[in-house]
Amino acid sequence: MADIKASGITGYTKIYSKNYTVTMDDGTVNDHVHICAPYISDYFKEKFMNNAIKYIIIIINFVIRTACIFIISKVGCSTESTEMIYTTNVVFICTFFNTGILPMLCTANLEHQLPAWLVNSLNLKGDSSDFNQNWFTNIGDTIVGSMKFNIYFPVAMEVMWFTMRFVKRYRDKSGIESHPSKSKSLQQFVNVWSGPQFFIHYKYSSIMNITFITMMFGPGMPTLFLYAALSLLVMYLLENYMLYYVYKIPPAYDEKLNNHVLQKLAWAPEILLEFSY
Repeated sequence: MADIKASGITGYTKIYSKNYTVTMDDGTVNDHVHICAPYISDYFKEKFMNNAIKYIIIIINFVIRTACIFIISKVGCSTESTEMIYTTNVVFICTFFNTGILPMLCTANLEHQLPAWLVNSLNLKGDSSDFNQNWFTNIGDTIVGSMKFNIYFPVAMEVMWFTMRFVKRYRDKSGIESHPSKSKSLQQFVNVWSGPQFFIHYKYSSIMNITFITMMFGPGMPTLFLYAALSLLVMYLLENYMLYYVYKIPPAYDEKLNNHVLQKLAWAPEILLEFSY
């Protein structure tokens, strides 16, 4: 390629749509060549995918949480406390694996740490054999973005649930003063106008997931400590508001689940020491 003639180009849009006149080495002149279009298209596709993964991880966590709660509630346990503890553990393990472990395995190179048959079967021959610059640029940035998105995701979900409840209640109004509701029975009226049920198990699992992810990767990415503090603060304020003004009166839980979660959280500093070392 001997010559490219173009001038007065500013911004991605003009570069993308600009027609270039290209003179090849053999003297052939090609008009209307979009020489920058493939590069810019690939750049924005990669940027979109990198940012989308950060949000997809948290959304998948929500799907996993819902599925686990549904399955365990259908299977049932001997007591309510046992079911709460079991649900908390299962949801935490699944979401922790999806948020922290799975992104590492996507690019992990463990050929010198694990047996060859296991490495080959799981295809653990990625680009990162340690927490190097490449890992922090790709996987680390994804984890930080997911934790950042996790700050306002609960608020967004509550806004969505509130909108759904508002629409149902608005449709239930009849506009007749003597019969203000379209509900045919008292139970239908209660179902429409009462708040959602308060579940504490997946909130504990969220606290555990935020804590362990922060302790695992925080030494290398200190911003995680700030995002974890903001996530816990938002959760605290949101749940207090929901308990006072939105939720139904919660049942009287015993101390078993709380003590169980505190015992699990006691292992978080050890994770911090192991990964920081």
